[in-house]
Amino acid sequence: MTTSDERDAVDRLQALWDADARCTEVLGTMLEAHKDRKTHAIQCTQSEWHAQEDAFAARDAARAALMPTERDAIRLMFEAYSRLKELGWNDPTYCPKDGSTFDVIEPGSTGIFRGHYDGEWPTGSWWLEDGGDICPSRPILYRVTEAEKAKREEARLKFREIFRHPEHMKDDKHG
Repeated sequence: MTTSDERDAVDRLQALWDADARCTEVLGTMLEAHKDRKTHAIQCTQSEWHAQEDAFAARDAARAALMPTERDAIRLMFEAYSRLKELGWNDPTYCPKDGSTFDVIEPGSTGIFRGHYDGEWPTGSWWLEDGGDICPSRPILYRVTEAEKAKREEARLKFREIFRHPEHMKDDKHG
């Protein structure tokens, strides 16, 4: 059973998502309608400008209602981090260091991107791959891809099979 406080928190979160969607809608419409194809300059009417300002102010107010204090924001960030770890994400220091790709989440983004670690730990670098481009990354979380999970499972089963049938193991004396 949910409490009144829990329902209120869900309502505030939904209000934030709705306000954020409204920002995207207003700004996207304005950009598409008034973008100069030659100069890429954006021109709009005063009422369109005020509409986008109002949309962003409403989004900021919804975020403030959800997380009125710094402590509230930190607690919500911790809960999101904990839930993502429950969903299979992990600290990027534990990512593969063999050049294989994995999924990453970056701070300040709502996307999931493909990335890899290049170089020797701990002096190497994370790299983000997106749309054919590659750029430096500082991921906050990573997870192995489905292909990598399958590869690891295959290796695990092969390893298990070797130990199930020791006659397949090489003897140091007999090569």
